[in-house]
Amino acid sequence: MRRHYAALLRRAASLPSLPLVASLHAAALRRGAVLVPSLIHAYSACGDPISAHSVFDELPWQEQTLSARTALASSMSAHGRCQDVLLLFKGREGEMDDKAVTVVLSACARAGMVGEGREVFARVRRPALQHYTCMVEMLGRAGKVEEAEGLVARMEARPDRVIFAVLLSACRAHGRVDVAERVARLMRHYGIA
Repeated sequence: MRRHYAALLRRAASLPSLPLVASLHAAALRRGAVLVPSLIHAYSACGDPISAHSVFDELPWQEQTLSARTALASSMSAHGRCQDVLLLFKGREGEMDDKAVTVVLSACARAGMVGEGREVFARVRRPALQHYTCMVEMLGRAGKVEEAEGLVARMEARPDRVIFAVLLSACRAHGRVDVAERVARLMRHYGIA
């Protein structure tokens, strides 16, 4: 039954249909099949971040799981409350998984919070490709194109087309043809044309 409601909530969010999400929420409550992350995502996708936050706030403290917190962080970020994303994980940084780190780094990139993003990234033991991509986006938006280039050049994960596209986009936005030429050489080195 939970999978059924999760699928219905994804569909309602993709429409987006706030009345349908609210109806599904009520039906799920009646049947005891509430999926908090799915509800938070659905309300957020329908442009109702207040209801998304309420779903989280109404949970008992012990049920405010990492997946629920990550869903709420994603909602906050999507609705421009990027500073609140950091507060949501304050004191819980050690609990963050790859998905949570990605959401937090994306919020930092979106809001231009370079220092905060660097701090989060520095705490990640084994950064994944998506973490590097968020960092490159954040640095690129801030005009720190050479720093982003250096990060890609020395990253532990193998770079992909997406991270190079993000870096080249930053080069274009800031008129850094010199860096773009070096990035093209780095792409050839990795066999990415």
